Amino acid sequence: MLPPRHPDYRDLAADDAYRAWLISRNPPPIVHHSGDMQWKRLRVLVRRAIKQTRRLFAAGRVALLAERVRLARRDLARHGGARDRSAA
Repeated sequence: MLPPRHPDYRDLAADDAYRAWLISRNPPPIVHHSGDMQWKRLRVLVRRAIKQTRRLFAAGRVALLAERVRLARRDLARHGGARDRSAA
């Protein structure tokens, strides 16, 4: 038998007291239908909608620029690369 002050003995009474304190705590419940949670969800939805709108406009700008470049190249190919320099 080990003597009571041996380092292998833990303070079991303190461990039990700590466990009892943890169990006795009453944390507030997580209420997913609270007003704060609804505002958080709404903010997430608004941010997502703004991102999607920005992506839509960015894709439209890229498509518009690609169309302009395509038309400019077609125009140059149709009329030739040389322009009338006397008009300038």
